[in-house]
Amino acid sequence: MSTEVKTGQPRGLMTLFFSEMWERFCYYGMRVLLTLYLVKSLLNGDAEASLIYGAYTGLVYAAPILGGKLADNFLGYRYAVILGGILMAIGEFLILGGTQEFLLIGMGALIVGNGYFKANISTIVGKLYEDNDPRRDSGFTIFYIGINIGALLATTVVAYVGETYGFDKGFMLAGIGMLLGIVIFYSFRNTYEAAQGLGFTEKGKQKLLGPLNYVQVITVGSLALIPLCYVLILNNGILNWIFLGLFLYIAYTMIKAGSDEDKRTGEKIWADRMKALIIFMVINIAFWACFEQAGTSLTLFADRSVNREIFGWIMPATMTQFFNPFFIIVFGSIFSVMWVKLSSIGKNPSIPMKFAFGILQLAAGFLLTYVGYMMSENNLVPLLILVFLYLLHTTGELFLSPIGLSMVTKLAPKKMAATAMGAWFLSFAIANLVGGQIAALTGGGHGGGGEEVEGFSAKTTVMEAAEEASVNFEDWVTLGDLPKNISYQKYQDIQDWIEIREGIEKNISFDDWKSNRAINEPLESSKDWLNKDAWAALSTRFMAIVEKDEDKSSEPGMSIDDWMYYRNDFDEGDFEGQTVLAALDVQKDTVQKTRLDKYVSVFTTIGLVLVAIALIVALLNNPIKKLMHGVE
Repeated sequence: MSTEVKTGQPRGLMTLFFSEMWERFCYYGMRVLLTLYLVKSLLNGDAEASLIYGAYTGLVYAAPILGGKLADNFLGYRYAVILGGILMAIGEFLILGGTQEFLLIGMGALIVGNGYFKANISTIVGKLYEDNDPRRDSGFTIFYIGINIGALLATTVVAYVGETYGFDKGFMLAGIGMLLGIVIFYSFRNTYEAAQGLGFTEKGKQKLLGPLNYVQVITVGSLALIPLCYVLILNNGILNWIFLGLFLYIAYTMIKAGSDEDKRTGEKIWADRMKALIIFMVINIAFWACFEQAGTSLTLFADRSVNREIFGWIMPATMTQFFNPFFIIVFGSIFSVMWVKLSSIGKNPSIPMKFAFGILQLAAGFLLTYVGYMMSENNLVPLLILVFLYLLHTTGELFLSPIGLSMVTKLAPKKMAATAMGAWFLSFAIANLVGGQIAALTGGGHGGGGEEVEGFSAKTTVMEAAEEASVNFEDWVTLGDLPKNISYQKYQDIQDWIEIREGIEKNISFDDWKSNRAINEPLESSKDWLNKDAWAALSTRFMAIVEKDEDKSSEPGMSIDDWMYYRNDFDEGDFEGQTVLAALDVQKDTVQKTRLDKYVSVFTTIGLVLVAIALIVALLNNPIKKLMHGVE
């Protein structure tokens, strides 16, 4: 059977193209909704949501380091991809549970699954070609188009469905996309059967624990990694030390290996090249930590401080993330041709200068927000500012991203290629983790807390309280269609929202609303909280507001996530003699102005820091080139 199609590319390339496209649809579909889901549905503060997002995406980039090694040594590439895809689909469907616990477990499954899928499907693409096959570069170009189409579909279709019809519908759509990718990969497996290393390795078939072989033990062990990821995301400060330790260890290992290679060959170039690679890793971290604001602070900025109206249609905030994959598809081939043309006339910038120019464009994108601030009306920045921001970020990305992997393979000795590639992926993991921490600077928390009283606090859940209050959790009351196991903090937030909505409807005074808030007298025990009559009454009030908002004949009122956003310090305002609605209108303007000021302040600071980094890299151009010993 022929393994080539008329284009001259291996038949399996299209199978892998569509499999990867749907996997990226799944991953980016979940990611595009994540921050707003955390803030709007699960009622996390901006800072907390950003830290969770950063920890999750950091682990996503770290996982392929392990996933690739396990496939090489035990699982084989085909089984690893299928296992990874199944875990990712399960992760998406777990998120539909609707609680933070289900979200974190689903994230764990997505992290582990991505580690197997992402690391190994690209390897299969490479294995379709012989070492010096001239079709390899164009084959990978086609494959990467699939990645960007998947990202583009996710940031349009999933983003629109998730924000318009409900986050659960978006996550479900992403999960269905992953299942479709697995079906394609398995159904057309004969098209890529010529690739080496698809099946279990001999070591993978060997018995390890009783009747279980290595493959079976690793499969079960992979499931055990899911709760570990849960813990690491929840306690994300630990990741700082883990990633720092890994970075220092790998840096030491690479320099030592380079020195050993120099002694073996007598060339005295490999240790220097390893030092250059470590420098590029640090630069890469700086770039991507800022670039990855797209999914966190820039999405929240788009949601709250950007005028997204286009001819009467309000563009969902998450859809603004589609500009990046769109511009990648538009400009990717143009940049490829540009580098060839510049090289032919001897004007192609050095690798350090490409990194410097890329960082400079990233900086310009962030500095544009100040221009938007000057052009803002009603504390809303024009959408075009965000379009041009993403344009500059994308062109900056195209100065770095395509050359990064190629540079790594050139700088590292052949026997260290896998370690060097793992180190490069680690730099992305660190960047995403740091990016979440940068994003946290733009946000404040909402909700409250209070001191714990005899084991009862704002974080106490219904399930935890049920044990102390001696009530049956299984038949407990729910507030409307919300999950049963909410925390006392979320209960208070819902109660507070119901009171403000009822206060607006009854046109009561600000003073009356303030003095009668239930939050003024917090409960002190699980038994006080778990009162079925009180829960049933609150549920009735809750559903009355929900049904009114769903009535298409009237304008929906303030949503609970909007109330959480605007309520900070509201009760401290000087609104004597005003109705609660009039006071709230003033509060909205105040918060909008304050938040826009903060976003722009942080973004311009990021931009100025990036300008300084770009200048430092440019000044270090010659010393870095010297360390690279001719690698271009």
